[in-house]
Amino acid sequence: MCINGCRPITGFMGDSYYGEKRRGGAPLRYLITGGAGFIGTHLTKRLLNAGDDVIILDDFSAGEASHLSMLPARIIKGSVLSAELVSEITTDCDAIIHLAAVVGVRQAMNRTLETLTVSFRGTENVLQAATDTGTEIFIASSSAVYGKIKDVPVTEEADCLLGSSDKPSWTYSAGKLVEEHLATAYHREFGTEVKIGRFFNVIGPHQRSAHGMVVPTFINRALRGEPLIVYGTGHQTRTFAYIEDALDGLELILSKGKTGTSYNIGGTEEVTIQALADRIIHLTGSSSPIRTVQYTEAFDEQFEETLRRMPDISRLRSLGYEPQFSLDQALAGIICHFRTWGES
Repeated sequence: MCINGCRPITGFMGDSYYGEKRRGGAPLRYLITGGAGFIGTHLTKRLLNAGDDVIILDDFSAGEASHLSMLPARIIKGSVLSAELVSEITTDCDAIIHLAAVVGVRQAMNRTLETLTVSFRGTENVLQAATDTGTEIFIASSSAVYGKIKDVPVTEEADCLLGSSDKPSWTYSAGKLVEEHLATAYHREFGTEVKIGRFFNVIGPHQRSAHGMVVPTFINRALRGEPLIVYGTGHQTRTFAYIEDALDGLELILSKGKTGTSYNIGGTEEVTIQALADRIIHLTGSSSPIRTVQYTEAFDEQFEETLRRMPDISRLRSLGYEPQFSLDQALAGIICHFRTWGES
């Protein structure tokens, strides 16, 4: 059975918290930048299910999200690069969840200037609007900010070690790090109510293989009986978090997190990409072979890979966080969804 069949989407924790803090239990209004994306779509459904109002700002550069058209959310096609638009739609919002970014490794490498501009100018526009209106804001950062992680699990206080600026594979990491510096600067200098969540490899239904994400890519290929392509040695590791767990983390940060502070949001199981491929083949019952390909065949020589990514989630656990889904449960739920609906 699919995970979503076993565990219905629950109310957003922020509903009760913000209801008491701001409106005495009345519905809240959230602005989600990049809300038509993978995380934004799931978050929108969760907020609407809790009875709240949602405004989505998205330029749909990652593709149209047709399934959003059935939801009672206000969808605005536009960019966070428009300061005037961001300022206008922030009025009367109770919280902003800033997810807007250039999605995917290939996209970030091929659109380096846009990646940096969205991170810097777009995030500054959102922070300024939040500051002007006194609106609380969540900034979605990434495990990519840690760069060449040497010791895992990695804590929020760990040094960030990025590669050379000559290599475009570090553009996304640098952009996310800039977002965090902007957020903490606005908090220190203007008192902006900002909180930061560093997502570690979130997976779930609606995630698209076209963006280069490994789990939907592997599942699609396995279901079609095609070879699963593992880059490099396959010994590089990742720690995946199911979307429902990731949203639990986000809402805990919003409701209980310390302002001006960053939190790792992730799972607890470190797995090699080779083992991930093996596991997906097993769970799908596929006869797909696994083929190893050197990075230079898929990317140019400027690409650098992080060998390990695993978060220390102690800080988030102190707020009450505990992942509910194992990797196998998450993968089984996504496979079930793909078999029924595809990537839609």
